[in-house]
Amino acid sequence: FVLIVGVSPPADNTKAPQMTLHGVIASHNWLDIRMRVIGYAPILSDQSWRSSKLKLGDAVYAVIHHFQLHPPSISQVVDENLSRLQQTLSGTSNNNNATNRSNPPNTTSSSNNTHNKSNGVNVQAQVIDKKEAACKVDEEELSSLIPRVPSNFPEIEELSLSELNDLVNNKAALDKFINKISVVDALKELKESIEMSNVDTATANLALEEKVESICMEVETLKQDLKSNLEKYRELDARRAAMTRPPEIHEAVRELTSAKKKALNESDEFADDWVESGGSDVSAFVKKFMDTRVLHHTRAAKAERLKMSM
Repeated sequence: FVLIVGVSPPADNTKAPQMTLHGVIASHNWLDIRMRVIGYAPILSDQSWRSSKLKLGDAVYAVIHHFQLHPPSISQVVDENLSRLQQTLSGTSNNNNATNRSNPPNTTSSSNNTHNKSNGVNVQAQVIDKKEAACKVDEEELSSLIPRVPSNFPEIEELSLSELNDLVNNKAALDKFINKISVVDALKELKESIEMSNVDTATANLALEEKVESICMEVETLKQDLKSNLEKYRELDARRAAMTRPPEIHEAVRELTSAKKKALNESDEFADDWVESGGSDVSAFVKKFMDTRVLHHTRAAKAERLKMSM
């Protein structure tokens, strides 16, 4: 049987590659429900990959070699091209002697490396789209992962009428016979593979529980700090807006009129004080008096212009 191991090479060698068994539904302790290779330790995480210091070709060969020594149990071929190829190979192998049937499956890998070993493994060069490997499981994909109900059962068709009657009348024998059917056996292996994958995933999640809880607490603290700082920001921003907001025209006219009168009164009082005190420095008196009167007239002019704009 021909197996295709798809390899999604990472952008750089610090990231672990992803490998999948392409075109089939199978059960194996190295495969999860989506046929991803999860049993080869060096590619389980980026840290494991960096620590292994392996080249991509060496990792691909190790996975291929393991599948050759320990072939997965194939329950269904879902890729039409692979199915046609298998039919062609099956037609050729039927002309060979029975010893060829016991050989482990040939395994072809798709990656961006070519890696040949003495046992004749051929690793073809082909890059797999990483987006396809990262897509989530939808209902259609989930349905394709479950083997179809066979249209016929050769094991039953080969039985005689008396043997069929014995099975119908003997429930224990019927259960034993059903458990020996290849499709049922494949379903059981698939079920066990899914259960093991779920256990591994749950174990990995539990290992991260303490870290996740710590991060959640930190996020909650930062959330409270953000809320407090946001309230302070809004308060300061409101004060800034009030301080920089242009006043109403009538309010500005009122304040200018009041300030105009104040400047006029200050200049009059300064002149009276200077006369009563018998001041002698005329230049200083004139300068200060004129500055105050100029301020008075400036404010009066501004108030007048604002009144005209209303």
